[in-house]
Amino acid sequence: MASGDELSTDAFSFASSAALSPPVVISVLASILERHIARNERALAAASGDDAADGEDSASAATRRRVRAFDGGTELDMSLGAFLERFSRYAQVSPAVYVVAYAYLDRLRRRGGGVRVVRANAQRLLTAAILVASKFVEDRNYSNSHFAAVGGLASAELAALELDFLFLMEFRLNVCATVFQSYCRHLEREASHGGGGYRVERRLEKALVCAGEARARQAQHRHAAAA
Repeated sequence: MASGDELSTDAFSFASSAALSPPVVISVLASILERHIARNERALAAASGDDAADGEDSASAATRRRVRAFDGGTELDMSLGAFLERFSRYAQVSPAVYVVAYAYLDRLRRRGGGVRVVRANAQRLLTAAILVASKFVEDRNYSNSHFAAVGGLASAELAALELDFLFLMEFRLNVCATVFQSYCRHLEREASHGGGGYRVERRLEKALVCAGEARARQAQHRHAAAA
């Protein structure tokens, strides 16, 4: 029997939220990811073999193996927007999950492992990012096998990818409220380049405080107590 925090069910055995409009963040994120993919694939095509080798030397063998685990799959046979919408429709993930997943992908991009979203890894990377983000944001989640079915992956494959994703993230999954809001603004700015004027949903149930803010508040409390 599933635990209280896990809803074990087949991906298509329950009513979806198809009658509801998809969250605005889905179209915003899909547009941004399409541009990232196009840019990343141009960069890969332009990179010489020596440059690629130099990039690999800067990462450990374990990191390279984990990055390659997301490559080599079949490319999505649907648009990114349609793929992202599946998780809202069939797994009921909240808009905040998409924002946190994007924050994770941005962190991976900034690390030395060379993780970049391209068409060959989009299905695996996005499914893993959304799964991990959902576990961080939501109090209750569907099972891994359910997420795997929604993402079009085998359950065992997603379990392995989740672990690879966590190691690539160095298990640093916290996204505090301030950082969350900054990524919302970033998504809105990126989307505004296309003239959309979007405003993404900003509700984050777990209003975590950033470490810097926590220290500042503690200093204020100490100062007030001493006064």
